[in-house]
Amino acid sequence: MIITLVTVSSQSAYNIYIYNSMLLACMGAISLQVLQGTTGLPSIGTAAFLLFGAFGSVWFLRQGVPFPLDLVGGALFAGVAGIIFGIPALRLRGLFFALSTLSAHFIAVFLGNFYQKQVPEGTHGFSIPILFGSYDLETARRYTAWMMCAIVALLVLVVSRLMQERSGRALRMIRDHEHIAPTLGIAVARYKLLVFTLTSVVIGLEGALLARLNGLASAENYTVALAFQYIAMIVIGGLGSLPGAVIGATIVVGLPAVLPDLITPLMGESQANADGPNFALIIYGLLVIFVVSSSPDGAIGLARSVASRFTRAVAAIDRTKR
Repeated sequence: MIITLVTVSSQSAYNIYIYNSMLLACMGAISLQVLQGTTGLPSIGTAAFLLFGAFGSVWFLRQGVPFPLDLVGGALFAGVAGIIFGIPALRLRGLFFALSTLSAHFIAVFLGNFYQKQVPEGTHGFSIPILFGSYDLETARRYTAWMMCAIVALLVLVVSRLMQERSGRALRMIRDHEHIAPTLGIAVARYKLLVFTLTSVVIGLEGALLARLNGLASAENYTVALAFQYIAMIVIGGLGSLPGAVIGATIVVGLPAVLPDLITPLMGESQANADGPNFALIIYGLLVIFVVSSSPDGAIGLARSVASRFTRAVAAIDRTKR
């Protein structure tokens, strides 16, 4: 799961933890939105690059590299992995490209488990200091939240700007008409490799930050189910929409946190806490089915449709009054 439940000293600290998890998920969802929604490169490798980022950061920490250079190192490590896995996949499209990223996932998990076995203190995962650990838990997570807000805001601004420039138009052309793109002077292979590498860097940074947020990096946490949760984010929010990626990340991460409280009156607290994550997965599946069948543009498209109908209804009422 994206959210790893931990014991905290107060409800406030836990709420901030959930908020930080949402912000982190936004980083991965935005990256996957650029890769899949804008460029048309479906990926099931998100968890793999989260792992590369986390374990890259762990390696740099064990070499004595201080914060925040360990985070930068983890992001660059994931970027190098993106280049290695991206080059062989340049000529692939659709399902075949997705399968190549799935193979990257299994390789990443194998390497992560191998590294853990080579280090005595990493057999069951690496315990690492949380960000701003010199403060009490709630204060540390508040400072982390401010830092994450700044990172996500910067990412949104940069991606929004790029999507409006020639590079954004080139990526959409590759998605819609890849065979025509070269005739317009678009270097398809170079753009594909560049976007795959840059999104891997961002996801790697997310992985390093997530490990620091949890205080733990363990290969067993980076599952295929985690990768599909990120796909659910951009599908539920709306493919090709930057706000949709943020909305989808908020829904997918926030739902397991609030669902136990919602179903407690029906099932009891202990049963709700035990079954809440499973019910959340069912709801994700139903939302994806609804989006695919009824609202292909996701939550953001549904919101626009409702707003448009409301505007037309108001205009019709005004005309009637006149």
